[in-house]
Amino acid sequence: MRTLRFLKKEALHLIKAPETILLMLLFPVILTWVLGTAFSSSKGHVFDLPEVKMPIVSEGGMLSDVFIANGKEGGITFEKTDQEEVDRRVAAGSLKHYVELKDRELILHSDDKGSLEAMLVRMYATTFIKQANLSALAVQEGKLDQVAPQFKSFAEVEGIDGLNEPDSFGFYGVTMLTMIIMYGSIQAMSLLDLEKSGKTALRLKGSPYPMNRVFFAKTVTASAIILLQSLVLILINHFVYGIDYRNIGMVMLMLIPMAVFVTSLGVAAYQVFRSAAAASTFLNLLTFAFVFTGQGYSKFPSDNATFNTLFRLSPIGWINKGLFTYIYQGETGAVLSAGLRLLGLGLVMLLIAYVLYRREEGSDLVAAH
Repeated sequence: MRTLRFLKKEALHLIKAPETILLMLLFPVILTWVLGTAFSSSKGHVFDLPEVKMPIVSEGGMLSDVFIANGKEGGITFEKTDQEEVDRRVAAGSLKHYVELKDRELILHSDDKGSLEAMLVRMYATTFIKQANLSALAVQEGKLDQVAPQFKSFAEVEGIDGLNEPDSFGFYGVTMLTMIIMYGSIQAMSLLDLEKSGKTALRLKGSPYPMNRVFFAKTVTASAIILLQSLVLILINHFVYGIDYRNIGMVMLMLIPMAVFVTSLGVAAYQVFRSAAAASTFLNLLTFAFVFTGQGYSKFPSDNATFNTLFRLSPIGWINKGLFTYIYQGETGAVLSAGLRLLGLGLVMLLIAYVLYRREEGSDLVAAH
């Protein structure tokens, strides 16, 4: 019962702290909106190309009919138009592209050859001509079973390897989440400093409550509050911005090792530096370094060996890669690997912090002067 009361006191301290609302909740929500909106046109690699409609001037015949019919397979609709109508629309400035098919010659007329419509038609026309030539050769060789053109829909573009990838909001919905969890290390550090700053350490030390329980109660509380804040942030991102986390319950389970890691980092930094100010400065710098190298602010060029190495060494890079792989590909291998590494490092740091805490019992870190 005494432990539960102590846990409640520690939890209320964190929940009521202004930085909990401002830094851990409002800040990432606003930052996700700002960055998600700013980069909305530069991210997202899976999309379907729009239907393309383009006038065609032809002399009719089977070749023209086959060209038009097969174009529909690729999402391109060729509208039969006479030359007079095309000339009128060109003169009026209302027509940028049209196709001319005469005397077995295929010509794309375009004022913007680099446009999406022009590139699609050029790609289809190239494919059609090659297939038509192969069909003619098949007739000459007597291979009639290979005469019919075989076209497949090519008007769909996906990310590399056909894998789904996050848009800008999906990207920052994960990276801002892990960044804020990293800042939870400062929360954990502040809990350990609470008794000293509040001048209650000496009274607590003189109570019958074991000091080792004080240590573990504070670390458990810090981890629990970090996870609670993460859940609130995920729910806001999901319902306000429409960010998909695949399975929120699974994501929360995957964040437990990271919560342990950042809590251990915070309490270990406090025990090593013996000063809340020094530990806070160190944790802020380390958080920036981890988030930057973990591609939390923006993706690095994939061909940069230095950045790729830094990404592989960053704890934030581990968890970001694991979460993206799970959310957008449904695979858990990367996030489980990241979780094991984070949990291992976290437990080592927690053990070091506990040993230092026990050694310092009775010093200014335990008894306030």
